[in-house]
Amino acid sequence: MRKRGRPITIDDVKFVYENYAHMSANEIAEKLGISKFQVNKIVNELRKRGVNIPKKIGKKVNVYDAFVEQLKKEGKF
Repeated sequence: MRKRGRPITIDDVKFVYENYAHMSANEIAEKLGISKFQVNKIVNELRKRGVNIPKKIGKKVNVYDAFVEQLKKEGKF
């Protein structure tokens, strides 16, 4: 059965605002006891209202681009 989120509070919104760039939506959801969907909804609603929430800092590295860069450094490309 899927987890159902609880109502969002002002403290939840503040926590998401302060930690979104450094934590994943799953980590925030687990810590607050809300669903990942609710975390993403908070972010989307704040952005819609003009609040500047930074993009994720620790984005996944594209392994193909990294491999091509490695080949260029080795002079094989």
